[in-house]
Amino acid sequence: MAGKKKITSASEVLRRRYIGDDPERKASIEAERVNAHVARMIYDLRGDAGLSQKELAELIGTTQSVISRLESADYEGHSLSMLNRIAKALNKKLTVVMAAEDPRAAELCYAFQVAVRNLRKAEGLTAAELAKRTGVDQDEIMAMERSTGYRPTPLALHKLSRFYDIPERRLAALAGAFREPPSDIVESASRFAAQSESFAKLTKQEKKVLDEFVKLLKSKE
Repeated sequence: MAGKKKITSASEVLRRRYIGDDPERKASIEAERVNAHVARMIYDLRGDAGLSQKELAELIGTTQSVISRLESADYEGHSLSMLNRIAKALNKKLTVVMAAEDPRAAELCYAFQVAVRNLRKAEGLTAAELAKRTGVDQDEIMAMERSTGYRPTPLALHKLSRFYDIPERRLAALAGAFREPPSDIVESASRFAAQSESFAKLTKQEKKVLDEFVKLLKSKE
């Protein structure tokens, strides 16, 4: 697609900021996650609409370079007014949610989001194809992959558990279904998410990290 530029890998940003258990570093990585989430959302929605960066830029009255920056995971200048213009151009509604959140829950939700997206990509499936194979609604699959903090339905978790052969209880824990998730899930999920954040096809290293994480989910049941 014309005008499509490879965007900065969020995994590089996360690894740069995520050092040990330093509270300041953890706060920094949370900010990076928000930036990466917004960048990925713009990138995915533009792709779904079949638009190049230049075409989207023309729709909202800006330049291709601005769209390129907005789709970079390490860009920190997202504004509500710009996001609202993009949402309108793509026939979407912008909503803002503010909520206090347990840091551990945030770690799990982010890891679940990355895991379900990378599991699908590892199978070489589109969201529509995965929906057909599993019986999970396509909109819910997209919500799980794109909406930070989205809680999937028990039925969706059951179907994904069967499809990927991952124990349902472990997958539910990763999705934040339990008030007190197993400590090994929290720790391994944090490491996994910090190493996995590509926007396109999985790299060999990301595939290896994903395989190791799934192996842990299965072996600890």
